[in-house]
Amino acid sequence: MSRIKLTIAYDGNSFQGWQSQRGGNTIQDYIQTALLKVSGDDLRITGSGRTDTRVHALGQVAHFDALEASSMNANEWKRALNVNLLPTIRIVRASMVEDDFHARFGAKAKTYRYEIDVGSVLNPLRVSRAWHHPEKIDPEILRRACSIYIGEHDFASFAANRKDGKQINTVRTINSVDVAETPHGLSITFSGNGFLYKMVRLLVGAAVRVAEQREELSWLEAMLKSPGTSKCQYCAPGEGLYLVEVVY
Repeated sequence: MSRIKLTIAYDGNSFQGWQSQRGGNTIQDYIQTALLKVSGDDLRITGSGRTDTRVHALGQVAHFDALEASSMNANEWKRALNVNLLPTIRIVRASMVEDDFHARFGAKAKTYRYEIDVGSVLNPLRVSRAWHHPEKIDPEILRRACSIYIGEHDFASFAANRKDGKQINTVRTINSVDVAETPHGLSITFSGNGFLYKMVRLLVGAAVRVAEQREELSWLEAMLKSPGTSKCQYCAPGEGLYLVEVVY
């Protein structure tokens, strides 16, 4: 077999996230259907991790194994898959990789970006692309709040309960959090070794709560010092979140 690495961009607004589900309306399901159309074989694709409903991607990574009988190179796979995918899902890069490459287990770091639009009226072209939040957010307080997340912490207070009920290690390392002012509002970029279920959205929701001066910085610090004792209740909506890059 030949292992092929795909870098994928998608508009998450119309889908039930990445992970395959019974209803079939997921990114993984559509790509696997395209693989079947192209190859005639039931090829399985493995992603770097899940993205939730309405969450977008600029650099999701996945791999699949093409059968030895296939004479197609990576660029031919890219073109053929895009012909058979919805225009809101695009294979932006494809490459042949070693057989031991694994999109999920080989990932060393991920970068997510969260977009907040603070305008009093949301531009129609920004609908489902950002969190429309016209209330006052202090950028400097937001930066101070986000800086608390940097480093290795137990983020149990910022992880939603998993639907499968599995218990997992909630310790993660966030390498950087950058808050930038944009023409539309604010952009928050997180880079770290991994993120828990809904973790970025909960981190954003909590930091915005502080930047609105509805909570103190000490409230954030307490949730990190006593992980899981209380859960963050403020989850930013999915449409503002983008998976930007997966590092191997």
